[in-house]
Amino acid sequence: MVNGKMNECWIWDLGLADYQKVYDLQLSLVDLRHKKEIEDILLVLEHPPTITLGKFGKPENILASKDSLTRLGIEVCHTNRGGDASFHCPGQLVIYTIMDMRSRSGEIRRFVYDLEQAVIDTSQHFGIPSERLSEHPGVWVEGKQLAAIGLHFVRGISEHGVSFNVNPSLDGFKTINLCGIPGKEATSIANLIGRDITVDEVKEIFIDNLARILNIQTERITNTQTAGVTLG
Repeated sequence: MVNGKMNECWIWDLGLADYQKVYDLQLSLVDLRHKKEIEDILLVLEHPPTITLGKFGKPENILASKDSLTRLGIEVCHTNRGGDASFHCPGQLVIYTIMDMRSRSGEIRRFVYDLEQAVIDTSQHFGIPSERLSEHPGVWVEGKQLAAIGLHFVRGISEHGVSFNVNPSLDGFKTINLCGIPGKEATSIANLIGRDITVDEVKEIFIDNLARILNIQTERITNTQTAGVTLG
């Protein structure tokens, strides 16, 4: 909140989008946000099957061979976010946060906590008790990862964000040491409630929870409102 007013935040739903193209888009949006040419913006999307390695990620945490990954249609991308190995695929709700932390007094730890809380509140909506683990960022259910948090900050602007497992194929997560931790497993809302559920059923609930927690007023936009920046 600035001067007693809620911060404005744009919501841009990209649907199913290539990881590298969205990564490049984030870099452009971070620059525009730093120059105050756009508002804070949440990118809402899903990715095709993709393994990402954070800036400190170790290649040995990718457990599948290159031939196996090719056969499975899984791309590998390197990124500047924190953390190690992560897996994305359809059925996983991804929210990237292009937000000016300068207006939030640079409270990075609080920001991570708030992102986690939005996942916890959303999972509670579906009757799932989830929690933080002090030793690992993200949200967990009985030791299995329900959502990953990975961020990077450039000149006071955040990028990357939350990967929330709604109804992905969990087999894909077996191609990595999850977050670089041998033996850790992923879970999903669908797996925990025992029925199919779509990302569309979850995204609005999550966005509403995040807006409440971050005290933002959201507005839906298209690429025509982002200073000419487009996706790929």
